[in-house]
Amino acid sequence: MKGKLDLKGKKVVVVGFGRSGQAATRLLLRQGARVVVSERRPKKDFAPGMIRNLQESGVIFEWQDHNPKTLQQADLVVVSPGVPLAVYAPAVAVGVPVIGELELACRFLEGPKVVAITGTNGKTTTTAMVADILRFSGFKVFIGGNYGTPLSEFVVTRQRADYVVLEVSSFQLETTVSFAPDVGLLLNITPDHLERYLSFEDYARTKWFLFAHQREDQIAIIPKEIVDPEGRRETLPGRVFTFGPDKTCNAWLSEGGFSLKVSPYHIVEDYTFAGFKLLGEHNRLNFVAAALTARLAGAQAQGVKRALESFVGFPHRLEYIGCFGGVYFVNDSKATNVDATVKALEGLSGPIILILGGKHKGASYIPLAPLIREKVRLLILMGDSRHKMAEELRDLTLTRIVPSLEEAVALAISEATAGDTVLLSPAAASFDQFENFQERGDVFREIVLAYAPEYLGEDERVKRVTYH
Repeated sequence: MKGKLDLKGKKVVVVGFGRSGQAATRLLLRQGARVVVSERRPKKDFAPGMIRNLQESGVIFEWQDHNPKTLQQADLVVVSPGVPLAVYAPAVAVGVPVIGELELACRFLEGPKVVAITGTNGKTTTTAMVADILRFSGFKVFIGGNYGTPLSEFVVTRQRADYVVLEVSSFQLETTVSFAPDVGLLLNITPDHLERYLSFEDYARTKWFLFAHQREDQIAIIPKEIVDPEGRRETLPGRVFTFGPDKTCNAWLSEGGFSLKVSPYHIVEDYTFAGFKLLGEHNRLNFVAAALTARLAGAQAQGVKRALESFVGFPHRLEYIGCFGGVYFVNDSKATNVDATVKALEGLSGPIILILGGKHKGASYIPLAPLIREKVRLLILMGDSRHKMAEELRDLTLTRIVPSLEEAVALAISEATAGDTVLLSPAAASFDQFENFQERGDVFREIVLAYAPEYLGEDERVKRVTYH
């Protein structure tokens, strides 16, 4: 990564004042910059004490709009993840440098090795897996980025760590110009965020930015079978390692476990999945990728074993809620795109009552068709995308259409019989009815726990859902 930026006395505009924008502002102040914050939301949405303290430190705030002149008169623009290109295009047009909060933070990061994980699905879980393996190997780890604490916050607070493990989104990678992790992992690329990008190829291109600035001695980890029509894997600057289905990879699944080949002598390490607590084959593959990443970064084999036995995952990611009257309930609200729902259906045994729907993100739902036909006995479509989904999926199985999640869950409970799995895996964003996928998942859990025992019977305390 390039060296520190000289920001003393420079006018820097921070676009977006969420968690990353706030952390970037504090870092910029520490570097002596003159900071202007441009935020579309009103001042009343933010803590008065925080705003007052920053104003006393010299920060100027512009609320409820992004003024093109302010951007064009800056020495540097720092954008928060997800800010549309059209917002900062006026700065680009006149040659003002534009970077993201991640790029800003990495310019002032000193000491720890950087491990970065990106992908369409599974990156939060895999990031946490990598961090756990490193911790169980005796290292001090900071985990953050797109998941948890912004990297700028770590830099500002002058924390100490052996490793910085970062979840990195396509939005963050868009605005990097030198970010080069010591170990970078690309989990997968499937259609997503097509409401933002010009095409799937345009979206995929941003994912590969993870490796664009690596040196020859740095490590790039990719799926063996990744779709790569532009041949990017052949031009990666770092050392390339792969994970996938067979022994031609550096990490692969085996019967009941997995194997790693990370030493220069090609010694194979074998591990068993006995004691692994997460549902679904995709979570097994995520752990394989995490283990390879952590071992290449410097973790010990014992750290892999301890993390494998102890990792319990996160809410809203194939989260087992309970079994009532023989009906299993699984919360996969984090499945905000089609591929994530495909993975959920692949990992669970039927018959399934599937709840789909939310805010449409531009992709086709047809990839769900074979699994719906095979495993889903009742398909419940909800939210803004319900009619679009119905056009593509309603002829595959018994299908019902309802406006809201509440009605969808009530219908699922009323129609469920012993042996069914009621699965919320929406294949769509949550923003039509909820603040985020967490709120959607919380509502699903609350409704299930409030009404399923009454209508179906008390919790049978089944500990897990069977998977293939």
